[in-house]
Amino acid sequence: MNEMPESPIGEETSKLTTGIRWAVVIYRVKYLVSRYWWIVAATMIIGAAIQGYRASKTVPKYVSSSQMMVSGQLNLGQVGQGAGYSEELLNFFGTQVALMKAPDTLKQAVARVIAIHPEVAIDPSASVDALQEPKTDLFQLQVTSTNPEYAPLLLDAVMDSYISSKKVRKEQTTGGAVSAITAEIAQLDTEIRNDEQHLLDFQKENNVVFIEQQSNSAATYLVGLSNELARLSKENDLLTLESGNPAVAGSNTSPDSGTSNNAPLASDNASIQAQQETIAKLKILRDDYSLYLKDMHPKMRALSDSIDKEEKFLELLKTKSLQEREAHRQDLKLQIENLHKQISDWNQKSLDLNQRLVNYQVLKDKITREQTMYGQLASSVQNVNLNTSIDQENVVIMNHASPASLNPMDYERQIINGALFGLFAGAGILYLINRLDDKVSYPALVEAMYEFPVIGQIPFAQIDKKSKHKRVPLITENDKRHVLSESYRNIRSCVMFRSNVQTQPKSLLITGASPAEGKSTLTANLGITFAFAGMRTLIIDADLRRGLLHDLFDTSISPGLVDYLRQKVSWRELVRHTKYSGLDLITCGKSPHHAGELLISSLVNSLIQESSSEYDMVLWDSAPLLVADDTSNICSRVDGVIIVIRINHSSIHSIGAALNILAQRSAKVFGIVLNGVKEDQPGNYYDRYRYKQYYASASRG
Repeated sequence: MNEMPESPIGEETSKLTTGIRWAVVIYRVKYLVSRYWWIVAATMIIGAAIQGYRASKTVPKYVSSSQMMVSGQLNLGQVGQGAGYSEELLNFFGTQVALMKAPDTLKQAVARVIAIHPEVAIDPSASVDALQEPKTDLFQLQVTSTNPEYAPLLLDAVMDSYISSKKVRKEQTTGGAVSAITAEIAQLDTEIRNDEQHLLDFQKENNVVFIEQQSNSAATYLVGLSNELARLSKENDLLTLESGNPAVAGSNTSPDSGTSNNAPLASDNASIQAQQETIAKLKILRDDYSLYLKDMHPKMRALSDSIDKEEKFLELLKTKSLQEREAHRQDLKLQIENLHKQISDWNQKSLDLNQRLVNYQVLKDKITREQTMYGQLASSVQNVNLNTSIDQENVVIMNHASPASLNPMDYERQIINGALFGLFAGAGILYLINRLDDKVSYPALVEAMYEFPVIGQIPFAQIDKKSKHKRVPLITENDKRHVLSESYRNIRSCVMFRSNVQTQPKSLLITGASPAEGKSTLTANLGITFAFAGMRTLIIDADLRRGLLHDLFDTSISPGLVDYLRQKVSWRELVRHTKYSGLDLITCGKSPHHAGELLISSLVNSLIQESSSEYDMVLWDSAPLLVADDTSNICSRVDGVIIVIRINHSSIHSIGAALNILAQRSAKVFGIVLNGVKEDQPGNYYDRYRYKQYYASASRG
């Protein structure tokens, strides 16, 4: 058996589904209100009474009203793009209301009243309220005071103080703007003088006109050098190409395509071409002679010798031309290097000249900007001074303070506020009660907290006040309380047909954690249902201190179990037949002083074994586990134990302690039976309306 921990309700309810949690919340609210409604009613009555008493003792107050118009914008003198004094519409009206109600304004107004009207009594509790009329520039002001003479005087003083403070702020703002502009003008004047001196020093050191001319000349000269460099580079590239491919030398250069520098190269090319033509002509002539002359003919030999001489001369011309071209290419290379150096030097000179011109222009532009700003600031000072001298009033008192009138006390509102406060206080008390109450208040909580199954739920039943013992009557064979009867039959089925038990139990102990759980009534009715099923059933009242079964079955208390344990009689002599067929009863007997010691006796074992062999079911009704140790002496000897938990009565902590006791005794707990379950409680098995509908239709059939 696992030892059951004691858990707070809040932690275990988190295991419930969302739907059940909401049902639990609704039920708990209804339960607390139905049970403790008088607390809420009492707190509401007390709150209303206290507030009504306070209202009756409140000193009467008087109200004086007035009206002002405050314009939304006032601009004085443009300062650049700003203004010397400006009040914009953004947050304007809220700011004005705050200023009218400000403590400083009230303090100045009180001082004004004291100075002008020293004979009037000052009311320290006087308050000022201001409200803007929607979509207008009008403000309604009120002063509430216990002194009707003081209220209008204070209200007029508040309006005067407000207007005076606005004028002071305007003068401070305008004066500050003039001071700032004057300081900026002085700073600009100093900067202009310094910049003009820098410009004069620059002109002394540099001739600006000469620098501009030099800059233009340098630019023109650089353009010429660049063109010359491009021409020479092109010619050098061409010579480099020809030196790499001599075959194109004659085709790429003509006598009239170059300048004077390449004229010798052009003449060499012309000589080479003429020599090549001469050789070609001689070869043609030799070819013509070869048609009719032999190679050894004097003419043929003379032509061959001439061709050889001309070819050797051609080679000499080509060698000379190549040497001259290489020399010319080297000369071009030197000229190109010289041009690069000249261009670099002149570029540096040109940049230096341009930098001087830029510095000169920057100084001139800066002075121009400073002079322009100086003129604007000087004009702004004149405008501010002009507008300051003009009285621009943007506050007008439309109505001065009216005579103070009595402000009637709203007693109904005060009482309602007190009742509402009492309602909240009562709700807080109910919340505290809910947090401190650890009673099992609904079936779903038991299923969430304990590992043992809930084998049955006994619905709440009314006590028969006409009966002798004022208890819930036992069920009968044709009982009209269908829901109640079926709940006991359901427990009987759970005991007889448990899926995890191979053999049917013959002896059961019914107990609870504390008194008044309903275990005796459960034992009696469960025995009746076993008897209805045709099982010979014996009920033994083992609650030797406060046994009740004799009252339920309307029989005498003794002789009983106590007499058997004292070995006065055998247990069979104590068996009494009840009015229910198949159901017998052994009462508890007169209460002894040492009941716990009697139940330790081995006679209990004998009784359990012998009764179980003679009866189909033996039910033991025992004392509460936390009240006496009697149950602990029996629980481990019977086939199983059923725990009774009464809704809204059993404590969670006491149930946990009782289960721990059973675990320590190695008792076999069959399950838990919930007693006193109502229809609206979350986790309730039974719908009483449907039971009535079902049995009503069955009776009609």
